[in-house]
Amino acid sequence: MVSTKRVVLAAVLTWAQLIAAAPSPSLTGFLPGVLGGRDDQDGNANAGIAAAPESESTSSLITRTNIKLPITNPDAPDMIPNRYIVVYNSSFSSAAIDAKMTSFSAAIQKRNLHKRALDGRTLSTEIMSFKMNKWRAMALDADDSMIMEINSADEVAYVEADQMMKVQATIVQTNAPLGLQRLSEAQFERGGTYTFDSSAGEGMTVYVVDTGVRASHIEFEGRAKFAKNFIQGSQNTDENGHGTHVAGTIAGATFGVAKKAQIMGVKVLDAQGSGSNSGILNGLQFVINDVESRNLSGKAVMNMSLGGGFSQALNSAIGGCFKAGIVPVVAAGNDNVDSRGVSPASAQNAITVGAIDAKTDSRAKFSNFGQSVGVFAPGVNVVSCGIRSDDDVKTLSGTSMAAPHVAGLAAYLMTLQGISDPGQVDQVIKGLAGSTGATVGNNVQGTTPLIANNGNTMPNINPNARNGNNRGNNNNKNRGGQGSNRGGGGGSGGGGGSGGGEGGGNSSGGGGGEGGNGNGQDSTR
Repeated sequence: MVSTKRVVLAAVLTWAQLIAAAPSPSLTGFLPGVLGGRDDQDGNANAGIAAAPESESTSSLITRTNIKLPITNPDAPDMIPNRYIVVYNSSFSSAAIDAKMTSFSAAIQKRNLHKRALDGRTLSTEIMSFKMNKWRAMALDADDSMIMEINSADEVAYVEADQMMKVQATIVQTNAPLGLQRLSEAQFERGGTYTFDSSAGEGMTVYVVDTGVRASHIEFEGRAKFAKNFIQGSQNTDENGHGTHVAGTIAGATFGVAKKAQIMGVKVLDAQGSGSNSGILNGLQFVINDVESRNLSGKAVMNMSLGGGFSQALNSAIGGCFKAGIVPVVAAGNDNVDSRGVSPASAQNAITVGAIDAKTDSRAKFSNFGQSVGVFAPGVNVVSCGIRSDDDVKTLSGTSMAAPHVAGLAAYLMTLQGISDPGQVDQVIKGLAGSTGATVGNNVQGTTPLIANNGNTMPNINPNARNGNNRGNNNNKNRGGQGSNRGGGGGSGGGGGSGGGEGGGNSSGGGGGEGGNGNGQDSTR
């Protein structure tokens, strides 16, 4: 096959100038705030994931010491020097791609042994390979001449610079959580309760692709597992706290939306909340393989409260997860910008979640916006699990906290209404949100006004739901104080009864604010 790749000279900069000019990422909200806009580069939502045909692939050239390097993301923040993600052209056979990958691997082994990257580290001879349905890619270290040679191969669709992804948090305060209340109310009511069906996401598995999960936390009741660690030299637990907080919002006994769902922690971010894009792709590869090996297609949700610069490769991998029967839920990001320029928020097949303040229904001042945002959920002062002990509690803000509300909601609705198709899950979530009449305040033109809701007081809008599954108003209630021993000792959550802030709501609130132990004062992740 003759390659017809077009290369567009967008700018000619020195490598140093490029790094200096790149905007610093502000991935907040997700903790890792994340992406936004949906781009046609992701592929058709129904077709799943496919590499762009060579005739459609465009690259920008960056100049380094008079060598022009073709990459698709020259403006990406936090690029990793001499590290690339190579995406193959799906029009070639699997055998042809395997042969080319073997050839590349041999060349890398030979040429990288004694070479050093721009940052002084030795170029690695290890190659990561990814296969998600028909999408094929690899991540590798390469010098300038090697990456030029790789890019020229007919089997290669495009080359992208690897980059760092991060999580972020904002200042917090000790308050009982309003997020669960808001999720089960058509309009916000102070002192309300969280009403939910007793099925509570049972039979669903939610993959938390993040900093890991403290699986021993009492909130998980044995339903959480530390599944895989992709951070070399780190412990098989959450050393940051972000992933555990996210998991608690998804499926914690007190703080969780889907209180009977299973949690699988996939560690792709380190103790500082950072990780490479290629490492995250490794995590997605694991999720797809695990879902396939355990026959969980149509019974799996994936939460990604992380983000960074735009990545066509990462967005395409999200499409691979979607096609594998996994519902991908991602954070919109915390930079108060259009999320089209961030990933995975800009992935076409993801449910991208912005953040609101549950007290006012106003868009959080940090939340990203734009057409890629599909729905909003509570993301200000969200109380969930901490990592200092097995009963630790922490309060955080960000789109990182909003996304797990929707990931838990997806698992909840999949059990309740018998939904297995990821696209239909997206439609039902948006349909329920639109049925409440509530809209986001302080919003940006062109951004959805929808606020996530579990529909507990509304009719079943899924015409294909199983008979008897929608139990209407025969719902159990969690009055913000299950696990009421948490309220004692802690700031404004102290005491119990009506002194418990927003989460307890009334005398049945038990332990009062979930922010016991004073953990809410931390402004770290």
